[in-house]
Amino acid sequence: MIVTLGSVRGAPGVSVTSVLLAAAWPGRTERVVLEADVDGGVMGARYGLGVDPGVGALVAAVRHGMEETDRLLERSARRVADRTWLIPGPESAMSASRVWGADRAAAQVAAALASDIDRLWLIDAGRVSARMATAPLVGAASVALVLVRDQPADLLQVPERVHEFAEAGASIVGVVVVGSPDYGTDELREFCGTSHLWRIAAEPSAVALTQQGWDNRRLRRAPVWRDAVALSADLAELASEQRVSDG
Repeated sequence: MIVTLGSVRGAPGVSVTSVLLAAAWPGRTERVVLEADVDGGVMGARYGLGVDPGVGALVAAVRHGMEETDRLLERSARRVADRTWLIPGPESAMSASRVWGADRAAAQVAAALASDIDRLWLIDAGRVSARMATAPLVGAASVALVLVRDQPADLLQVPERVHEFAEAGASIVGVVVVGSPDYGTDELREFCGTSHLWRIAAEPSAVALTQQGWDNRRLRRAPVWRDAVALSADLAELASEQRVSDG
């Protein structure tokens, strides 16, 4: 199962939200956070892991015909918590663009991950759009989320991106508003063009808390953690319903 997270502008917290969802996801499902931001990644430095192995190793393995996800994890991922793995992306935009810009790289990776029914793949796609090399990672998603801050100038960009994600082929497209917008939930749903809309608290210390451990007590007491738990539960239910409807 794939959940892809992207934004329209600025830095609403796609990377840390991916981490929070991995930590909060219900049940015993194995979770993998894949950093696929063509503007360059932050997770390798943020969590002291470096970037090798990482996305480069994943893409190379898939392009050489290795699609068994157990072996892909062995080649490219780092275990960061119980049942939780991280595949960091290249730190520079030039390196990230080179990796994902290889012929059909994203499409091949998306196909390999979509076939993995035993794991949750949370893809941090950064400011992704339908025109970018990583667009197939949106199209293959069971759920594609547009993250946006609560400011009007940012919210205005959302309807077009929701439409793009749906056109790319994502099964379900949702919106996550970070902060406390001056609009009601129903009003935001109508404006954004999706019935799937959530709010999560803006937590300035979220990155620092996850750096102390994805399961530390201070993080678990933060309002953003409560929101991540609720969001992950809703997403798990949506994905389950989607699998049933797909037969």
